[in-house]
Amino acid sequence: MAVNLGLGGITGAFSSRNFRIFWVGNLTHTITVWVNRMALGWLTWELTGSGTWLGIIAAAGMLPMVFLGPIAGVTADRFGHRFQLMTATYTGAAIAFVMATMVAFGSIDPEILLILALLAGISRAFNVPARSAMVHALVERQHLSSAIGVNSATYYGGNFIGPALGGLIISVFGITPAFFAYVAGELIAATSFFLLRFEPIQSDGRRRFDLFGDLIAGARYTFQNRGILALMMLSAIMALFLQPYIDMLPGMADKVFGMGAEGLAYLTSATGAGAMFGGLWVARRGRIEGLVRIHFIMLVGAIAMMIGFVATDILVAAMAALFAVGFCLIAAHSANLTLVQNAVDGSFRARVISFSGVIGVSFPAAGALSIGWAATSLGFRLPVGVSAIVALLAFAVTARMVLKRASVLEGEG
Repeated sequence: MAVNLGLGGITGAFSSRNFRIFWVGNLTHTITVWVNRMALGWLTWELTGSGTWLGIIAAAGMLPMVFLGPIAGVTADRFGHRFQLMTATYTGAAIAFVMATMVAFGSIDPEILLILALLAGISRAFNVPARSAMVHALVERQHLSSAIGVNSATYYGGNFIGPALGGLIISVFGITPAFFAYVAGELIAATSFFLLRFEPIQSDGRRRFDLFGDLIAGARYTFQNRGILALMMLSAIMALFLQPYIDMLPGMADKVFGMGAEGLAYLTSATGAGAMFGGLWVARRGRIEGLVRIHFIMLVGAIAMMIGFVATDILVAAMAALFAVGFCLIAAHSANLTLVQNAVDGSFRARVISFSGVIGVSFPAAGALSIGWAATSLGFRLPVGVSAIVALLAFAVTARMVLKRASVLEGEG
């Protein structure tokens, strides 16, 4: 009899050899991605001293997901999730190696850096849908919720470890080793994906590959499946109205709490810790049944705690509220993704998940732009608070669509 040690469903997820190997690669990837982001931002600043260039380089890494993510979902569904994931990760490692080598020889400039960042963003656009879609094949259905919860906790745990490790490497060894650390991390991740053993679902090889037709079919499937569409709408609500708060924290640390970088560190640490524990809680719960109710409770909790956060100017109270916001948002996100993974037809899995990826990248940026614009004349508290109230109203409209299909979303796919 296996020893549980109070870990609940987490033990079930890690009982799968495939998931253990995948988790090692995913953790390595998450940590070294943050090391690379630290190094890339620092290098950009050293080369240009320009905030505009910082924004351009950051956008180059994210925008390909918006435009190429759905196409990457089509190719992953057609040619295999693991094959695309390995190819994209090894390609990302090769691009990172070129960047690291050019940095080592001092032969890089902002324009070349922009091209390489854009290429890395393209490889990421093909990586993310395949990596997310493959989780379903790594564990048995009853452990799916735990596996997704563990992945969410791993991501936010990496958000703690990665920046700290990146700062340590850069300050002690210099910027070049930080870039090579990312190369090593991507190679480890790609190799772990190569070592996975499972029988992928075979597509009909007689059917002609039609990129545009497959893309339209995926979109049609998503819009016609009312349960999945409603979950996508809830995901959009979180991404557009709630997630942008984190982009407002630098200004709130200064204007609301009268603190600089130290205050920002306190606020971001609180929300990051809450997010990590939220993912672990869903993982430990380890059941798909009841996730619709959990999703609703956590989403309403995140909205309530967000309003509590903007209502206080006491740092400790704000940190407690942000811990709860992080916990509730990631628990709701994990529940949402688990329900989608459970309900989606396997032949459309990566395409549907790629649409979630587009929402996850573009909607927070749009929300942050709107809230930031309003904050210039109204201050930070009112726009963030109003955004939370709008999220509550949008949730009230959408919740009934999900509730009507709860038994289907939570049932045997």
